[in-house]
Amino acid sequence: MHFYIEPSVLEKYPHLKVGVVIVKGVKNTGEHSEIQKLVDSTLLRVKKEYEGKDLGQIPKILDWREAYKAFGYKPASYRCSVEALLRRVIQDKGLPNINPVVNLYNLISVKYSLPAGADDLDQVKGSIRLAVAQGTEPFVTLGSQEEETAKVGEIIYRDDVEVLCKAWNWRESDKTKITAESQNISLVIEGLENTRPAEIVKALKELSELIRKYCGGEAELYYLDPEIPHVSEESKLSNRTFEVEIPEPDYHHHESFKTRKQKLKEIREMGMDPYPHKYEPTHQMRALQGKFEGSAIGMSEEAEVGKTDFARIAGRMVLFRAMGKNAFAHIQDETGRLQVMFNRDHTQVTGLPKDESPLKFIEKKLDLGDIIGVEGHLFRTQKGELTLYVKEVSLLCKTLLPLPDKHSGLTDKGTRYRKRWLDLITNPESVERLKTRSLLVSKIRRYYEEAGYMEVETPVLQNIYGGAEARPFISELNALSQKMYLRIAIEISLKKLIVGGLSRVFEIGKVYRNEGIDRTHNPEFTMLESYAAYWDYNDVMVFTENLFAYLAKELYGTTEIGMRQDKQGNNHLIDLKTPWKRMTMKEATQAYGGFDPDTLSDGDMRRKLEGKIEPDVLGAASRGKLIAFLFEEFAEHHLIQPHHIIDHPIETTPLCKLHRDPKLRKERLVERFETFILGYEFCNAYSELNDPELQRELLEEQNKKREGGDLEASPMDEEFIEAICQGMPPTGGLGIGIDRLTMLFTNAFSIRDVVYFPIMRPEE
Repeated sequence: MHFYIEPSVLEKYPHLKVGVVIVKGVKNTGEHSEIQKLVDSTLLRVKKEYEGKDLGQIPKILDWREAYKAFGYKPASYRCSVEALLRRVIQDKGLPNINPVVNLYNLISVKYSLPAGADDLDQVKGSIRLAVAQGTEPFVTLGSQEEETAKVGEIIYRDDVEVLCKAWNWRESDKTKITAESQNISLVIEGLENTRPAEIVKALKELSELIRKYCGGEAELYYLDPEIPHVSEESKLSNRTFEVEIPEPDYHHHESFKTRKQKLKEIREMGMDPYPHKYEPTHQMRALQGKFEGSAIGMSEEAEVGKTDFARIAGRMVLFRAMGKNAFAHIQDETGRLQVMFNRDHTQVTGLPKDESPLKFIEKKLDLGDIIGVEGHLFRTQKGELTLYVKEVSLLCKTLLPLPDKHSGLTDKGTRYRKRWLDLITNPESVERLKTRSLLVSKIRRYYEEAGYMEVETPVLQNIYGGAEARPFISELNALSQKMYLRIAIEISLKKLIVGGLSRVFEIGKVYRNEGIDRTHNPEFTMLESYAAYWDYNDVMVFTENLFAYLAKELYGTTEIGMRQDKQGNNHLIDLKTPWKRMTMKEATQAYGGFDPDTLSDGDMRRKLEGKIEPDVLGAASRGKLIAFLFEEFAEHHLIQPHHIIDHPIETTPLCKLHRDPKLRKERLVERFETFILGYEFCNAYSELNDPELQRELLEEQNKKREGGDLEASPMDEEFIEAICQGMPPTGGLGIGIDRLTMLFTNAFSIRDVVYFPIMRPEE
């Protein structure tokens, strides 16, 4: 197929760039819900980016408006295709749902703000070319039967017979439109002067990949411009070279950035180093305030002559006000803020030329957010506020971006989570919450070490994943050309260490599960897992509740941790005092659900669960799974104060020991407990299975489920079975999610509040 740009077009538009994808063997049918999900998430981002903006001021769009004016069209009636689509997005009209190929190129068009289109090659007569219309070319618009002609001087796509797209990329021909029957197609992405080649290339690659993923076919990519204006071996994307372009971020165009950059330039021209290597404070803010709390330090006159206590502090300047010969500021570090005072006659600036005024430099060249070091003598203001009379100022870091507005603060949660550094600068409660997380981990380590446990580290990259029911993240080890998995649990490795003779081990580490994101789940999270030889789940229950009580006393001085909110939004005073209530799963369902699972048939259970569990999952569930579903739906949210829920059906885990009670063993119950507080699960623990024959049988069942399509079932792990065959003593195992534990102790609403950098949806 011959595709080219006529010289007359390039004479008028020498900056024209056209990316071309030719795909053969497309299957352009089906609803493709995954495409719609992709469209929906992209439109949220696009709307957020463009809402409130004048599209006519965006350089890429302005290029096309100017072109249409040259054709004699008014932008109110004729706009380029991408502007029309962007207006739909901003107005919440979405994109037209036509067919997979059209939906995908419209998606790419709005994502990159570039016109895109396509033609059915099987309907094209001869060559496709981009041409200047003579005014005689026939054209039948999409959905019409009436023939018209192109306007003299406008840019058109045409074949050897008629116009394929009029007004450049605005009105498509009915003849070559993309339909469900289209099998061989040509797609284009266009740009003018203010579109960089890298944008076309990136959009082109993404579009071809999406077509391949959802519609199949074999694709060839080309890049056309004045240098090579036709589809050929030379214009293949793989044969073209492009300058590496790093796009300039939006904030480079902000006035505040430009102003601060100019100040930085001026500071350097003075011979000063705005980024020195080291500074040694004598105090942090909270310690300094604590040291002098309630003390009479002296007045400013005494500080001026050095008769009061000396201090040197460093931090970020977050407030500044000039008052004649003095200026006051607040300096902030991770522990708090302290007021400082600069004086026209007695404050010096490190490295400042002698002919410059220090106070004027501070007022004119420093900005809120700059990190400075100050030293001097302490005094109290007339209102009693502890203040440092600054004798020497050192600029430690000149910042180029401003802090969030001091009045409105940083209120957007998406920004707070994605740009955690801003959250920590502006929200002291976030600093305290995340510091509490570190303190909790430190206290947990101490508790375990005092109980005779040894901390270990085991691999995150694994050949076989297991230890939980979850979908893994998949990676590739290039050195061995081998598929690898990010671990979904720490369990298997730690049990191998128990087999090896280590009697008590624990690990605090990252675990990865390729699953949903909500306020209590993050795909990357921190787990504590521990195993003690010769213990059972009763020992682990006592150990666990004592751990929680210990943490509460270390943090709050009491087992009462304050008011906390349950799943329904109700507040409860939570007390972690031991011993905690123990109930079997069936007992909890009977107590809180009002019915005894033992009296129900499998059909009765399914009827109770209709509308609550997905039909295919419900239909395939065994009796043990049905009992677990009933507990989750009817009892779990009632477990407000700490509960250990014991004796689960064996179907809930393949790694737990059958119950020692013959009656319960016959019912295929296992010695497992989960700990619930406020309706949320906090712990999972077993009397660990060490029977190699039963272990093999249960893992084989899991593997059959996996082969049958259950993506959360574990694969067969022969190496683990081999280890168990070597002999593992009776063992009690425990798993606790550190993130959810931190949520409990810090009264955080979302897991994102206690993870430094949570995974975010793109639109957030």
